[in-house]
Amino acid sequence: MNKARLCLYALLLSIPLALQPTVSNAATDRVEVSFPEFRITVNGTVLDVRHSEYPLLVYKDITYFPMTWNNMTALGLTAQWDPMQGMSLANTNACIPLQQNLTSTINSYDDTQKAELAMFPVQVNGQGIDNAAEPYPLLLYRNITYFPMTWRFTHDVFGWMTSWDAEHGLGIESCGGGTNVQAKQADALNVANNGQLAVQGDWIYMNPEIKYFGTSQLVKRKTDGSEEVRLSDDNASYLNIEGDWLYYTIPSPNDPGGIYKIKTDGTGRTQLFAGPAEKLWVNNGWIYYMHDTNGGGYYWTDSIRRMKTDGTEDQVLLAKDQSSSFSGFFLDGDTIYYVRQNMLFRMNLDGSDNRKLREDVTRAILIDGWIYYVSQNGIQLNKMSGDGLVDIPLHTSSEGLIRAFHYHQGWIYMAAGNFRIMGSGNIDKFRLDGSGGTGLTTARATTLYFAGDTLYYNHSWEGNSRLDRMEMK
Repeated sequence: MNKARLCLYALLLSIPLALQPTVSNAATDRVEVSFPEFRITVNGTVLDVRHSEYPLLVYKDITYFPMTWNNMTALGLTAQWDPMQGMSLANTNACIPLQQNLTSTINSYDDTQKAELAMFPVQVNGQGIDNAAEPYPLLLYRNITYFPMTWRFTHDVFGWMTSWDAEHGLGIESCGGGTNVQAKQADALNVANNGQLAVQGDWIYMNPEIKYFGTSQLVKRKTDGSEEVRLSDDNASYLNIEGDWLYYTIPSPNDPGGIYKIKTDGTGRTQLFAGPAEKLWVNNGWIYYMHDTNGGGYYWTDSIRRMKTDGTEDQVLLAKDQSSSFSGFFLDGDTIYYVRQNMLFRMNLDGSDNRKLREDVTRAILIDGWIYYVSQNGIQLNKMSGDGLVDIPLHTSSEGLIRAFHYHQGWIYMAAGNFRIMGSGNIDKFRLDGSGGTGLTTARATTLYFAGDTLYYNHSWEGNSRLDRMEMK
């Protein structure tokens, strides 16, 4: 694909149907279009064309880019409609993270798709477009206007950065792109996977082997492997980095256990909480954690709590009732999602507005604004919208229970297996729409982490957890 063709994209403008002009059938030509079979990325977010309510289209070998209101604001664009002047599109240079409009219906790549030529005036940044003379004209598809753009619009007018290669497909970055957003998401997913590893700049902070009994080492290691520094002898878990501080827990069988912080240079080690705690999340000066209780010879979680990062103002947000304890939770913005007795709930950061989203959930994480969760006794992976209204099946494990999953550049990475005395497990990957499954390696893994393009995974055995790695470029 040559440079000119790569930089011709289309913008779907979500104009209310009542405002769209009426076009007679005699004046409207129908054309054949198709769905792209390559990956599309907007500001670091890979689009799920397979489940998109308004999917991307390909017409005359040109990619028409779909934009609902969510997509338009993600690209920093605004649109207006006037009955006499038609559509007016303008660049605002103000972008917000992309939220995709998805449905459980699958867009079939085997069916022929039809679109119509749009027959109304259009302006872009005040410049008129003669749609009748355009080689790639505006189209109407599913009652939505699709607007094609040339190199001049994408680069000269809107100032976007674009890229293409056979492996990563088409990439668009507007308003500075989404590198920082995706890096923060990777950090959050590392925490959700039990935080044996955390990344900041050129350093990886990690406990190379968590031991059920005995002493490990908390170290920091250059991402290129050129240097390693021991920070402490703590058997650290649930690592979080905020500024110059590293926060973590020490498992309860170790003495003394609790919640600690240490500076990234290894100084200032401080115990913030003495007692069993896990599932640590640090957010805007607060530490959110699950508090454990020792009862009957084993530990169980009795509450979700938070305290200031200096160890003060310890608060109970949600306590165990008589019937169930907590098995996991994660943060997103102003919301806490948690799993309790195989049910997924959400509440505000202060514990208010507590409500159930769905039943039959054993674990869950958030990827690009969608909740990915495991159900059906631990073998089915689905994703659903944050409000729980849209639910999409993705993958059924044939290798045993789903132990962990992560996300990197359009791929879901999953660890699954049956870990009985002689049991085994596998790590696989598949696209975020559930297609393209590929096996990677055999490992009894219960956690997955990413540092750049490197996948770290643990070998779980008799309570110990040793990290190994593989490159995923």
